[in-house]
Amino acid sequence: MNLSDARGNQDDHQLAEEAVLGNKQSLEKLIQRHYTFVYNVALKLVVDPSDAEDITQDALVKVITHLSQFKGASSFRTWLYRIVVNHFLDMKRRKMEDVYVQFSSLVGNTTALENMSEEETIGISEEEVEETRLMCTTGMLMCLTREQRLIYILGDVFEIDHTMGAELLSISPDNFRQRLSRTRRELQQFIHNRCGLINPSNPCRCPKKTRLWIDQGLVNKEKLQFNTRYTQRVKEVANGFCDDDVKVALELKEKLYQNHPYQSGAREKQFLSDLITRPELTKYLNWN
Repeated sequence: MNLSDARGNQDDHQLAEEAVLGNKQSLEKLIQRHYTFVYNVALKLVVDPSDAEDITQDALVKVITHLSQFKGASSFRTWLYRIVVNHFLDMKRRKMEDVYVQFSSLVGNTTALENMSEEETIGISEEEVEETRLMCTTGMLMCLTREQRLIYILGDVFEIDHTMGAELLSISPDNFRQRLSRTRRELQQFIHNRCGLINPSNPCRCPKKTRLWIDQGLVNKEKLQFNTRYTQRVKEVANGFCDDDVKVALELKEKLYQNHPYQSGAREKQFLSDLITRPELTKYLNWN
């Protein structure tokens, strides 16, 4: 995500000034410009799409209520994403953070997969297999702490510059790099012991896991949650990568996370409409 885009930051600054003066259209444009990125970070942070939409709305409400405090000391994007990151770090525990142990057992349940024949996967669609892959690899991020997940999502998945990442988390660039390096190693070790995509010696295969999760009601072709509502992949919006630990970083991000959809939320249009018209925001912005 190119947070240093000068033209984009200039446009953001102008839209923010107009929104503070009461221009609803400018506020709507401003939120639309950043909603999808915030939502995709949220989705990888909390896994559950409904939870991701909720915390995206909460974070953006916080941005709007502090909009008049933006003075241009940093780029608007840096200012906005710092508020979002702080909200994500400080928010109450979310559903998947409390049920992670149960999800981890589902990810690591190899006995059923070892005993499953290839014939049992006949009839499963590619869409269902992709849904399983996306849900499973997103869920595996929950092996990390919340701060580690944010550092990994920002630093590797979206390839935010380490100086910028450090500023968002209020730590030094060296500290950001060190934490990212440790996080990569922990995530790689967790995934290497479970995922057949990364380590072919593991028995887990996406079609077999899909059959298992269809039978358990976790994957439903008629109600896809991860393999839907996108026109781009994450790798198409991420910055170019240049860092240490290249082999580990590239294996995880290119095989798994940067191939994820860059999704919009299920309620995006209604969300934006509801957000702009929330009555409690009128005391912060003079609508005209």
